[in-house]
Amino acid sequence: MQDPQEAVVEAERAVTKLGAKGILINGYTNMGDVNKPMYLDDPRLDVFWKKVNELNVPVYLHPREPIPAATQIYKGYEELIGSAWGFTQETAVHAIRLIMGGIFDRYPNITVILGHLGEGLSQTLPRTEHRLYRQRNGVVNGKNKRPLTSYLRTNFMCTTSGHYNTNSLMSAINTFGEDRVMFSVDYPYENNSDAANWFDQLVLSEEIKEKIAYKNAKKLLDLK
Repeated sequence: MQDPQEAVVEAERAVTKLGAKGILINGYTNMGDVNKPMYLDDPRLDVFWKKVNELNVPVYLHPREPIPAATQIYKGYEELIGSAWGFTQETAVHAIRLIMGGIFDRYPNITVILGHLGEGLSQTLPRTEHRLYRQRNGVVNGKNKRPLTSYLRTNFMCTTSGHYNTNSLMSAINTFGEDRVMFSVDYPYENNSDAANWFDQLVLSEEIKEKIAYKNAKKLLDLK
């Protein structure tokens, strides 16, 4: 991603010649200085998003730890920096940047996949949307043309990877929609049987359970 034009070339090669069903990238990109990242809403990356829109394959946004300059809040509790908390903070803000950057308004075919049941956005984004509106009397600096939460139901999917909590799952289903949640494990960091046992015992309709188990992924990834 340090070279957006090369990223475009590789994305097209992977999808059209190698048969890739999607693209996985990290969040921000280091550009020589670890404390000066390039985020995915950067204008330099518009050519990448344009190509993704044309290819019509999903992009999985994999978490990264916050940049070193942003980790002072974790001092003394460094174990929170990674998957325990920092991943969620970093990736959730990144998703909001993509929305407010107008990426999905310019390129409506794009679907971004978020792990860990959407990095908490099903619970937190409604308040973010509300406060952005209230604190500026309805004037928001973002380039998004619709309410923030509406994009979760049109341009995002979430997976259950590493987050086997039923209340959180129900929140994700209600916010993203039953067609936008997919079962996942996060192996080898999580145990396959733990994830499967939790999912098998969920009290959901058979229709919704089948969608989350495999049908949503089958449709999104065009699996035969």
